[in-house]
Amino acid sequence: MPSVPTAMPSAPTAQAVQSGRETLPPALRDAAKERKAKLLAEVVLRLRDDDLAADADKKAMVDKALEANQGTPAFVEICAAFAIKDRDPELLRIAIEHHDESLGALALRLVLSNSGTGLIAKALAGRDAVLLATALGNANDKRALFLLSPIVEDSRQSLLLRKTAVLALGHFEVGARFLLAMSKRQAIPAELQSVLAGVLAIVPFPSVRSEVQQSTTANATIDGALPPIQDLVTQNGDPAHGEQVFVTSCSTCHQVAGKGIDYGPNLTEIGSKLGKDGLYLAILYPDAGVEFNFETSQLNLRDGNSAVGIVVSDTEQEVAIKSIGGSVAKYRTRDILTRSKLASSSMPTGLQASLHQQDLIDLVAYLAGLQKR
Repeated sequence: MPSVPTAMPSAPTAQAVQSGRETLPPALRDAAKERKAKLLAEVVLRLRDDDLAADADKKAMVDKALEANQGTPAFVEICAAFAIKDRDPELLRIAIEHHDESLGALALRLVLSNSGTGLIAKALAGRDAVLLATALGNANDKRALFLLSPIVEDSRQSLLLRKTAVLALGHFEVGARFLLAMSKRQAIPAELQSVLAGVLAIVPFPSVRSEVQQSTTANATIDGALPPIQDLVTQNGDPAHGEQVFVTSCSTCHQVAGKGIDYGPNLTEIGSKLGKDGLYLAILYPDAGVEFNFETSQLNLRDGNSAVGIVVSDTEQEVAIKSIGGSVAKYRTRDILTRSKLASSSMPTGLQASLHQQDLIDLVAYLAGLQKR
C-alpha cells in the first residue's frame, strides 16, 4: 500500500515560544530577541519628556530597555533622551568600539557631559588609548583639550598615541588653537612637527586657518615659488607617481574608484570635468570655486563648542555634519545656537607647500588621466 504522508509539524505559537515549550533555532531566537529589544526601545523613547524620578514603573521600563539594548545605537539614544548618569562605563566602551563613527562620538559626549573626565583619563592610560584619543577628536568637545594636550607634551607616552592626540586636537576649534599656539612658540617636539604641519594645513576653522595662512605662500612648493599656471600646464608629469602623491596627500578627503575618504568631491572622473589649468586652479586656489553640495558650514553650539564640515542631513530635530576625515556627527537642533555657510572651501589654501614642484605636476597628470569610461 502506498504510504500515507505524515502531516508537517505546525509552527510553534507565540504563546508556546514565550512559555518556553518550544525551542527556536539560535539564529531565529537571536533575531526575535533583537526585535523585542528594538520594540522596547521605541516604547520607552516615547516617554522622553516624562519625569522618571516620579514614576518608578517607567524608570524600571527604561532600565529594562537599557539592559536589552546594550552596545547598540538605541542604548546611546536612550541615555541621551533621559540624561542617564550611571551608564558611563558602557558608553565609554561603545565610544571605543565605534571610535571613528558618529555613534562613538555621541556616546563620548554623553560621558563628558556627565563629568566623566576621570573615567576617560583612566582609560587613556590603558590599552585602548589610541582608539579613545581618536574618539575624543570626533566628539568635538572642548573638554577633550584637557585630556589630550598633556599626552602631546608627555615624551613617556608612545609616539603613536601622541600623534593620534595631535590629529584629534585638530578636529575641534579649541584644540586646533592650542596646536597653533604650540607651533608659534616652537614648543612642538621634533618627532611631532610633521604631523602638526599636516593638521594645521587642513584645519577647517576660519579664525585658526587665517593665522596659519599668514605664514604660508599659496603659490609655492618646497622648491620655492611656482611658475604661472599657464607654464605649469605645459609640463609633463608621471601619473604613476602622481597616484602615490594622491594617496599620501589627497585621499584623506577624496575618493578615486572607491579608495580614500568620502568627504570632499569624488575625483574618479575629475579629468573629464577639468583640464590641467582647472586642476591647478582647484589645488592652488580652492576657495575660488566650491563645488555645489560641498559648501562648508559652521555650527556654534550652546555648550560653547563648534562644528565645521559638510551638512549631510538637515531635519527639524537634528543636523548631521560630516567633518574632515569622513566622520559624521549629529547635533540636536535645539542645541545649535547659530549656523552659517563659510565662504572658504574645506580644502585649505597652501596644501602644495608640503610638496616638491614635480610632485604637484605628477599629481595633476594623474588627476587629468581620471577620465569617464
